Formats: sequence, structure tokens, C-alpha cells
Amino acid sequence: MLHGYNQKIIETPTYIEIWEYEQPILAKRKIVNDEKKEKPDWLKNTKYTFDELTAKGQYDSLKRKQKHYKSQRFAVARLIDTNFDNQTKFLTLTFKENITDISYTNSEFKKFMKRLNYQLYKTKKSQIKYLATWEKQKRGAIHYHIVLFEFPYLPHSQLVQIWGHGIIGINRIDVDSAENRGRYVSKYFDKDLELKEHKKKAFFKSQNLKKPIETKKLTNKPYEVKNQEILFTNNYVRKSPVFFQSWDEQGAPRKEMGFEEQNVRYTKIKKYGGTHK
Repeated sequence: MLHGYNQKIIETPTYIEIWEYEQPILAKRKIVNDEKKEKPDWLKNTKYTFDELTAKGQYDSLKRKQKHYKSQRFAVARLIDTNFDNQTKFLTLTFKENITDISYTNSEFKKFMKRLNYQLYKTKKSQIKYLATWEKQKRGAIHYHIVLFEFPYLPHSQLVQIWGHGIIGINRIDVDSAENRGRYVSKYFDKDLELKEHKKKAFFKSQNLKKPIETKKLTNKPYEVKNQEILFTNNYVRKSPVFFQSWDEQGAPRKEMGFEEQNVRYTKIKKYGGTHK
């Protein structure tokens, strides 16, 4: 029996996105102990380190990481759209000194969020809903962009005191229409990608955010658009990484990474209220 899907649907309050795959995407199945079989040593762990890959494999890996970070902008836009409310605010934290150590600034950012959380809720348990990223200024100094959801009013002077490192800017997210709010804010999460792809903590988000509705189906029927506005549609080739073993001229084994390709149709439609069934 085939376990997988050939249609994926992601729904936010303003959009529905549909991916239709030429071939099913197979679901990963958990293997119980008595099903496990001994594998060759080179297959026991298919998650190789960067240094273990060949030159081509390293190039492909870097391109894949860069593509992943670009796709994060769309994931951020969906989260913003799903969690947006009339108390959503955009906060910028700036260091008065020219600090370029990302490990240090990330640590100070986390401390600020804990102090802010305690100020608002009088508990160490995280209650604030947020998305955040860092960015480098022209002078090299690091600053942070934060989207705060359900965030109550606090005087600017109090925010500056809680931050304690420099200037703070805070304002409501003012866009011309609801469907543009995620796109407007997510552009800040798409900067310095070449630099961010090598950092473990390029993005931050709280664990209490509502997630978009995601549905995966195995069906022989295309998605039917009924009286809805199609904003965008595109056909493209999906490349999935595949690891395999090859041998060099001396007959020694080496690890390679290749790709499997299949056609995908993507459609984005605008919602006018209600939930698609």
C-alpha cells in the first residue's frame, strides 16, 4: 500500500496555496526494531557532514541551503498572515555600539525577550508571540527586526529601559490590504541570505504561534477552484536530494549527492472568507 501524497494545500486567513505533484511524495515510515536490517557501513547514516561530500556535493549542498533560506520568507509570510491581529506591532532593536558578534547579540536578544515577557506577564514562562531576525547595518552593527502579536501598549521609554542597549523603534504594521501584510514584513527576513545560511540562529520564533492549515492528499483529481481569484500559477521541476555511493579511479568508495526530478504545478488563490473543504 502506498503511503504518501501528490497534493499539498496550505491555507491562511487570506490565501490558499496548492502544490500538485506528478508523482507521489512518499511518506517516511517509522521502522520498528524487528524490521530493521543490517546495512552496509556507508549506508548506516545518510546524513553526511559537509566535509565528507565531494566538491560537487558541497556545491549542491550550499545551493540547497540558500534555496531553503529563501523559502523561509514565504513560511514567515504565512505565519504573519495566520497570527496577525489588531495588536500586531513591528519592533526594531539597535545597539548603540558597533557590535558585530552575532553570538553575543543573539544572547542579548533572548535576554531582552525574557525581561519583556516578565514585565508584561509577571512570569518566566514564555507568553509573548513573536517572529524575529537579525540584520547588519552598513557600518557592520547588528540590529533586530521583531514582529509581535497580541502585544499590549507599553510606553516607549519603558521599552528602551528594558532593552538597555540603544535605540528602539516600534510601530503598527500599516499596509493597504490584509493580503499584503505578510509580504511586507517578510522582506526583512530575506536579507543577508549569503551570510545567514552559515548561522544556526538566523531566525527566531515563539512556540505559541498558530500555524497555517496544511493538508496532504493522495488523489487522482486536480484541485478544483470554484469562484475564486487565481493570483498566481506556475509549473516547475522539483529536485529532491538523493545520496549514493560511487568509486574513484583507484576504486575507493566515495559519497555523492544527486537529484531526482519531477514536475509540480503550483497555484495560489485569494480567499474571500470561509474555509475550503
